[in-house]
Amino acid sequence: MKIVALSCTQRRLPSLTDALLEAAITGVVREVGDAEIQRIRLIDHRIAMCEGEDTCLDPEVGRCTLDDDFAHVVDLAEGAQAMLLAMPVYAGNVPAVLKIFQERLKSFMNATHRPFGNLLVGTIVHSRTMLTEPALGALFPWYLRLRNRNVASACFTQNDHQDLTRTAALDLCVAVGRQLGMTLDVSRSPAVDRTALPLVQSPARARCGGPAASSPST
Repeated sequence: MKIVALSCTQRRLPSLTDALLEAAITGVVREVGDAEIQRIRLIDHRIAMCEGEDTCLDPEVGRCTLDDDFAHVVDLAEGAQAMLLAMPVYAGNVPAVLKIFQERLKSFMNATHRPFGNLLVGTIVHSRTMLTEPALGALFPWYLRLRNRNVASACFTQNDHQDLTRTAALDLCVAVGRQLGMTLDVSRSPAVDRTALPLVQSPARARCGGPAASSPST
């Protein structure tokens, strides 16, 4: 089973984004023993901005005509069933390297097969101070357009922590990967050997405005 691990940092290695992504990879491999992990660091590829001419949408053209590494990155994801995506927040939204890639994928809008589409996804977002949740929310219109289904997410704010890799962030990233892996495992073959946890319900309580519960006699 092929899983894309997409790093959307704009820093060279080593980077916090890649460390968090590797933790998530550990989690998914724990659940999917035959996982083939295709790592893609967008910053390591030459991907130019979309020029907005929309010639790629012409049925007689059918592809982006810019000459760079975009087609190679698309080929790397061929055959994937899932994706782990990790990204930092630089200015309250998705990083520029990912935004450029999203706009270039528009060239497949009229295609039957959409690269990076129809995937189960686990998402990791981190920032120095705040705005991780709005940046995560900005991803969902893109996921919906590609018919992706996000099954697990984690957001981390660095604040006073000098090194997030020395906090519980790594464990939560492993959990994101495990959740993605378990979802993939169930979709491939129902996990009949998994034990269902018992449903624990609270004792009945009197409703607001209803008759008060009788007090025990003294």
